[in-house]
Amino acid sequence: MAEFPPMSLRLRYRVWLPLLLFFAIGAYCLSLNLAPAEGFEHASPLMSQPPPKSLQPNIRFRTESLERTLRHRSWMDDQGWLPMEIHGAGLGYLDTPVTFQVELTNASVHSLSLLLRIQAPSLDQVRAVALGDAGEIERLPTLGDTFPFAERMVALPELIWPVTLSPSSDSTFLFEVVNAGPTLFPFAATPPEQLLSQIGGEIVWKAGLYGLLLFALIFDLALLLTLRSMAAAWLTCLLGTVLVVQLCLDGFGLWLLWPQWPAMNNLLTPMLPLGAIALLGFSRHFLGLGRRARRVFCLASMPLLAVAVLAPLHVPGVGQVTALVGASAAPLLVLGVALFHTRENPQARYLALALVLLLSGSAIAMLRTIGWVPVNAVTTSGYYLGTAAAAVFLTLVVGYRLLEERRQRVSATQKVAEERQLRTRLEQDYDRLMASHPVSRRPNRPIMEQTLDQLIQSGQSFVVGLLRLERYGEIERALGYQEAENLLRVYLTRFCRYLEGQFPEQLVLFQGHALGTVDTANHVIALRTDYGSLPWNVIRQWLEQPFSEDHYAFSWRSKLGLAYAPEHGSGGSQLISRAGFASVATDTAINVYDPRSEEEQNLQHFLILDLDRALRTGSIYLAYQPKVCLRDSRVIAYEALIRWNHPDYGPIRPDQWIPFAEHVGAIHGVTLWAIERAVQDLSALERQAGRPVPVAVNISARDLARADFHTEALGILARHNVTPNNMILEITETAVMRNTDQARQMLEKLNRAGFRIALDDFGTGYSSLSALASFNLDELKIDRNFLTDIPSNDIRQRIFHTAVELGDALNLRIVVEGVETEAVANWLQRYPGLCGQGYYWGRPEPLSTL
Repeated sequence: MAEFPPMSLRLRYRVWLPLLLFFAIGAYCLSLNLAPAEGFEHASPLMSQPPPKSLQPNIRFRTESLERTLRHRSWMDDQGWLPMEIHGAGLGYLDTPVTFQVELTNASVHSLSLLLRIQAPSLDQVRAVALGDAGEIERLPTLGDTFPFAERMVALPELIWPVTLSPSSDSTFLFEVVNAGPTLFPFAATPPEQLLSQIGGEIVWKAGLYGLLLFALIFDLALLLTLRSMAAAWLTCLLGTVLVVQLCLDGFGLWLLWPQWPAMNNLLTPMLPLGAIALLGFSRHFLGLGRRARRVFCLASMPLLAVAVLAPLHVPGVGQVTALVGASAAPLLVLGVALFHTRENPQARYLALALVLLLSGSAIAMLRTIGWVPVNAVTTSGYYLGTAAAAVFLTLVVGYRLLEERRQRVSATQKVAEERQLRTRLEQDYDRLMASHPVSRRPNRPIMEQTLDQLIQSGQSFVVGLLRLERYGEIERALGYQEAENLLRVYLTRFCRYLEGQFPEQLVLFQGHALGTVDTANHVIALRTDYGSLPWNVIRQWLEQPFSEDHYAFSWRSKLGLAYAPEHGSGGSQLISRAGFASVATDTAINVYDPRSEEEQNLQHFLILDLDRALRTGSIYLAYQPKVCLRDSRVIAYEALIRWNHPDYGPIRPDQWIPFAEHVGAIHGVTLWAIERAVQDLSALERQAGRPVPVAVNISARDLARADFHTEALGILARHNVTPNNMILEITETAVMRNTDQARQMLEKLNRAGFRIALDDFGTGYSSLSALASFNLDELKIDRNFLTDIPSNDIRQRIFHTAVELGDALNLRIVVEGVETEAVANWLQRYPGLCGQGYYWGRPEPLSTL
């Protein structure tokens, strides 16, 4: 017979460890308590008698022990006794014994058999005596748990003393409740028949719940035998502990199942921490936790196992309070872990709901114990109801998971069959799929590179063109990917027909196709150049034509980049890449590859990747240039200009990276950094100017497009305790006019927040007077181009004068940019109300050298 490897044996048999632990703890505790408990007696059968018409006990109590009451015969004295109403309320947490005196009157001429009942809400030992008419004392059995502890927070079964009242007599009974917890005395005196009628309904519904719990236990055992699952093993152990604990609490085991073995009730204490261990084990496997969480659950089980082993030995400090604290802490720990994983783990939601049911039942039992809720069958069984509901719910969840796994297994089988059919179909189309693009159905890049490499090896001269459709992404977002792909195929088919008709001899075919596809927005053509020159102007005209199909009419904004072989590359892959560089280098429809443009593009990409590090390390910094009043050369503000001194490439011009940063969406972080740095330097700038001056920072159209830009800017100023009127935000005329409605809304928000707004580079864009009048502006900056030869050029002087009048008409402060010579500065003195900025008054300098 083949032997299993050691690891296989361990995995095969360890599922029985939870049940082995359950029976081992039970056998261990019973071995310590085989002898019947001292004082345990069976009551003699009670004779059936007609119930009395009225039996109203008179109850009073005093805070002293029963022995002291008997020694001083205090029951004969009315001093020190307090009356107590029969409503089930508690006296609170008392640190001394309490003796209750109960007086019962039998007005009948017949003897009356009664059951004196106390629903013990905590681990009490109740000592009782009956007082005769002549003062004789008859001690009744001391009832309570046969395994006494210092405290108990779980209810015991009812304590019952059968007594007989003499005819026409008054009987007095004394009961001492010894307890370190909340003191209760829910007393009742009823005939046996009335007791049976009162608890009959409770027995029925509890029996139904026991049956449901037994069914869940059998179902879990079936799952364990079928699946050999550790989760099912621990859940079976948990259900077993719940059954044993509740049988002990209800007294059903002592009355019905093990009346000759009262020591069985001593399993109550070790079963509480064992149930907590089972809950931790089930949760560990049910949730599929990581190694760290599993280790925490294992460590939490160690002290609980120690309590289960040491409690029956009566070790000092290890009692039912310890067991209850551990048993209560475990569900709270599991609940916290389950709540933490509810978002990503659906099993955690089920477990959390089960624990809420369990803890709710425990809370009801605790509140009943301290007298905050009435004492009745439901509140007495709160712990049982909560744990039973949680266990049954988890059993249903495990069963549902089993059915779901079976359904998924059937579904997976069906999918396997479908995948086999699909694999067969794919294998049939494998060659086509490997050689063509899935959208355009044109040859893909490997096929194109293979064809071009063959041409290079043959020594032929040719040109590779990469057609880039700039608006494809925009059209796809507007029309949906399916419609955009359909229109793309129509456009490419037309372009191929045009190429085939225009260049029948020069066209290079890729497996019979005039065009190949890199991706949905980039496509490749190749034309031989040894057949004469190519009519690029004709191709440009075709590309610039609007595309129309059905009810659509738009422009793809097609750009064609060209790379010649062998001048621009020695391989097909290199030629396609360099044609791609040429297609993005300029805005012209057709552009030839230039190595310098590739270097510039590579540099731009590298700089953007290095942008965050440059902001952190100080490679990017702010240089400040003053704005002065022409009248007296007084500094009225500073403009913060971004400079980049790269450790490898040296000084980087702003136009080398800022436009590209705007294009890829990286400029917003730079803007926020510039605002924060300028705000930090503001106090030093004010000391340099000798008075409070604002600082200006340039913002981009990307910033205006962000709905929360004004709140971000305000947050930065608030952190540094700077008011918005100390900040000027400069935006170029071109950026404003890119989306006038969007720009107007954001500028209005910034203006209302208190920021000053300046329109930079005025005169280089295409803004209209009506558009300018609609913006909330504070400053107009006239571009440096207006100042070229202005001292001697009458036409430029008249244009400049018109621009100044426009700014005055809009009530804006006017700043003239690019003032570099004394001649221009002197000529501008004819406009004393203007402000100027330029090298004549100061170059942009870092704050340290300003």
